[in-house]
Amino acid sequence: MNIILLGPQGSGKGTQAEMLVKKYGMNYVEMGNILRSIAASDNQYAGVVKKTIDKGDMVEDEYVRLIAWDHINKQDKEKGFLFDGYPRSLPQYEHLQDMLRKFGKKIDRLIYLNISQEESVRRLSARRICKKCGEIYNLITNPPVTAGECDKCKGELIQREDDQPEAIRHRLQLFSERTEPILERARQENILMEINGERPIEQIYEEIVSRIWTR
Repeated sequence: MNIILLGPQGSGKGTQAEMLVKKYGMNYVEMGNILRSIAASDNQYAGVVKKTIDKGDMVEDEYVRLIAWDHINKQDKEKGFLFDGYPRSLPQYEHLQDMLRKFGKKIDRLIYLNISQEESVRRLSARRICKKCGEIYNLITNPPVTAGECDKCKGELIQREDDQPEAIRHRLQLFSERTEPILERARQENILMEINGERPIEQIYEEIVSRIWTR
């Protein structure tokens, strides 16, 4: 099975993705981490990716397509994929469909975690990341034992520039404009599964698992 998991920033899709990948043994494609890794490297796309991320904008489709193809092509296609936060535009969605067709595969499910803009801003404003190991915390739902310090490596916890409230609202606007056509296409293809993301993690996970194989 090949699954796309989408939702506004702060919807908890990363948490659900990890649980689903563990349950079904799928390849995990988390485009946000892939792009941030490229931005911090000497990759030929590093400059443009870093500049775009720092502004709180979305990386242009042409770069995402190239990066996605390079990553996906290296994976075991028979294990299936869970795409976390990708694709984020209709052209990206269509390109992903084309890529999978080359391997005799298709998109089986698009799961959308729906939360309000207010909840997204509240959650993301409280997010902190370890400067040393990259572990992610949330001051509301998953705070560190010691304030400002990573539980795992004792590194400093920082707030990313794109987790400031104004940057979040800008990203949410872009997300809505670019993602709605994907949801509509998935709805037409009868693969869309909409989930209320403003509930406890286990409730959301149980609903996904109970519905994932049904139409």
